Amino acid sequence: MARSSIRVGAAALVAACALAACDAGSVVLWPWVEIADNDKPNGEAPPPPPLSPVDPLDPSNPNPTEAVPNPNANVGAPDAGTPFGEKPENSSIPISDSNPPVSAETGKPVPTLPPPTETPASPAPSTPSTPAPSTPSTPPTPVKASFYFFRPGNLEPGSGIGANELAENAAAVPDMQFPIKDAPAFLQSQVYRYGGGVKGGDQCDKRNFQAPWRDNYCEARTTTNTTPWCSQKGVHLGQDIRVGTPEGCAAEKKTKASDRARYEIVAVEDGVISNVGSYSVTLRANAGGRIYRYLHLNMAKLKVATNQNVKKGDVIGYVSNDFGGTPTTLHLHFEIKLNTAENGWQYAPPYASLLAAYQRRENNPGEMVADNFVVASSPH
Repeated sequence: MARSSIRVGAAALVAACALAACDAGSVVLWPWVEIADNDKPNGEAPPPPPLSPVDPLDPSNPNPTEAVPNPNANVGAPDAGTPFGEKPENSSIPISDSNPPVSAETGKPVPTLPPPTETPASPAPSTPSTPAPSTPSTPPTPVKASFYFFRPGNLEPGSGIGANELAENAAAVPDMQFPIKDAPAFLQSQVYRYGGGVKGGDQCDKRNFQAPWRDNYCEARTTTNTTPWCSQKGVHLGQDIRVGTPEGCAAEKKTKASDRARYEIVAVEDGVISNVGSYSVTLRANAGGRIYRYLHLNMAKLKVATNQNVKKGDVIGYVSNDFGGTPTTLHLHFEIKLNTAENGWQYAPPYASLLAAYQRRENNPGEMVADNFVVASSPH
């Protein structure tokens, strides 16, 4: 009997360890906002970095590529920087755009967009101009969509329930600048798509760079985060933004973490850098009672320091995967925090604001595609 009890106890211990390892693996592979919330000054955190005597935002600076010293950069990461945690692709995990997307307006399939490339398209050869014959005025040709997007609040299958539609459809900040300066960008889950902790596979898979945009605010995570805009507890409170191209992604993966500087991140409003953590930058807007948080920049090449004033469009850093040693994908996690009358400071849904900002940046409205799956309420 005693031996049997020992066996049962040992089995329970092994099971507990296995569960712990599984959860730890999830934490290692998923960019948890709960961890990110701890990346802020408190009694135990190191002090913020001092202002640099050289301001990289100063146009008279003789070395504009110089980074601001940040002694707390990526604390906890190995010397080579935050590692990657990719694993084999799990074919049983559904991807929402496996079938060709259909236009929400016409109900017809939309053309497949090619993946973006690092090389811009060659301009058309010039031809001698000849006066055009006068013709009756014709309506302008509709702009061809350069990107597709799902409606706000529509998450990847099995990843949770999005914010309520009224809250999501209203852009919290209708006039902010898009946080990526000029590179192609794709709003989508970093967990439930290729290269993520649930789906597995290669984060540089070209399908990630052809997919319609997808909201992932309220995405289910193993945290205790809550917000009035999400119906569940334990949710993702920002928007993940994949940046660049498949070839750029592959090149960045091979680049030393502290040297990654391919894709620029900018201030979305005039304001002051109110905090620099080990893998986060917080921007407090000068007006409007808004706070923005940027996560996973290359903290070794940060262009700003705490208490530094920035203008809308100023470069503050570069896309990377710094997460204090916890593996995650190359992406920007972006948050908007508002001081609400009903619930005080809350992380607001950023998807609609980012969509409007990207449409302005690209001078292109994109095209909304129709829902093509039933949203599940619990993660795999």
